[in-house]
Amino acid sequence: MGKASFSVDKVTQNTDIHTQRLNGYSCAIIGNCSNNYFKKFYEYDDFLLKAQNIYKEKIKQNMQKSAIFNLFQEAIISINEDHQEDDIIDLFFELKQKFGGHELINLTIHKDEGYFQKDGRNYYPNKNILKKENDWFITSDNCNGKKNEDFTILVNINEFNKVLTPHAHAIFSMFDFKLGRNARMQKKDMVERLKFVAQILKMDYAPQKISNTINNLNEEDLKNLDNQINIRNQNLLDINTQVASKEIELEELSLKLAEQYHSLNDILNRIKQKENDLEDLISQVLIKEDILDSLNSTISSKGTTITSLETQIKQKEFRLDELNHKIDIKMQGIAI
Repeated sequence: MGKASFSVDKVTQNTDIHTQRLNGYSCAIIGNCSNNYFKKFYEYDDFLLKAQNIYKEKIKQNMQKSAIFNLFQEAIISINEDHQEDDIIDLFFELKQKFGGHELINLTIHKDEGYFQKDGRNYYPNKNILKKENDWFITSDNCNGKKNEDFTILVNINEFNKVLTPHAHAIFSMFDFKLGRNARMQKKDMVERLKFVAQILKMDYAPQKISNTINNLNEEDLKNLDNQINIRNQNLLDINTQVASKEIELEELSLKLAEQYHSLNDILNRIKQKENDLEDLISQVLIKEDILDSLNSTISSKGTTITSLETQIKQKEFRLDELNHKIDIKMQGIAI
């Protein structure tokens, strides 16, 4: 029975290149292994878009850049040779039910990787042993090589023992679609997760073996451990101090942000009031224009009436002049 492991790290631009062997880089020690496996459950961009939409729907704000940067993780999981892809898929289903998140993006299983042993020494591919075409080479000083040219000593690989290390590369996300955010894992949850992985995959839980080693520690080893613990405690204290400082800084920024929001709301309210005032003025202007149009129409009508009256007056004056002329003629006849 193998030892359970669930080692998690961030996904980088080289993750898929390594897990899917896109650049030809491989730690395989046996050729053409048909037991390897790869399946894609999501495209990265599709999952990101879905997570962003659900986050905005449930949290009512856009997903932060830091959350996007940490959205995807890689878990390297030790497995036994008889484990299949369904075992890992089922494992992540159970992890999702127990801890939330753990959405599989893609899954790769390597059953052809491992290392060689000879004379009590381990030889790891691409480190201190390298395959060139069909032959294997080591370095002249048995140290790790950095370039292909460092591996110059031809060896008979049949004289080496092969040790296979089957494992899975699971690219996953802790984003939980039900919560609309990442499922949070405390340190105790991570310990519990490793126990749970060992239980589901029916493998040994590592701390059980570590406890046997601790029983064999001597006094000098314990002192060294105490020194390491003291150093870690000091580092933790420094980190806590930095965290406290950052929390104060964050609180100050939050207060400033709240003030800015208040100022912005005040400005928006004033703008809204100005818009209302402007609408009122526009309404008043329109009313005044209607009144002015009505007055202009009345004035125009009155002007037409005055013109008509002036014409009638001139007619009456002309008629009066005719009557006066006739009267003058009659008066002259009477006088004679």
